[in-house]
Amino acid sequence: MGTTGEYYVCAELCKRGYLALLTPKNNPLFDVVATSIDGSRSVSIQVKTRSIQNAQGWKLGTDISKGFAPSGLFVVLVNLKENGLPEFYIYEYRVLSERVSQVYEEFINKPKRDGTPRKEVGFRWFDEVSFNENDHSRKNNWHPIIQVLERA
Repeated sequence: MGTTGEYYVCAELCKRGYLALLTPKNNPLFDVVATSIDGSRSVSIQVKTRSIQNAQGWKLGTDISKGFAPSGLFVVLVNLKENGLPEFYIYEYRVLSERVSQVYEEFINKPKRDGTPRKEVGFRWFDEVSFNENDHSRKNNWHPIIQVLERA
């Protein structure tokens, strides 16, 4: 499923006039490299794809909460749809890291229904239920990536 989202991200960037290429599989940090047409500027993009059947959201590794990322690293959350184009939520890695950490802290600090504390899990969920206004504003908004690729 992940490869589907990666190809959609490449297609969206290519139709906007940029060169976007998939990286070799098992690259631990990013899935797509996009450059300006003259090759003078580039960004790296991690793609997280949510399948049509997935009602829970994007399942992210705990590394997202560590906040470490080189400059120019973006994450595109791809939400595949039954009909039509997917939705894309575009984040600078650092910004998504902060949001996911915030959502997880709220979750882990809220006791379970029986009053017992929640236990640490080895992943992080992020979905529209947790979205704030800023998250919603990122839907299909490629401006953060374009801004870096167009920087003079």
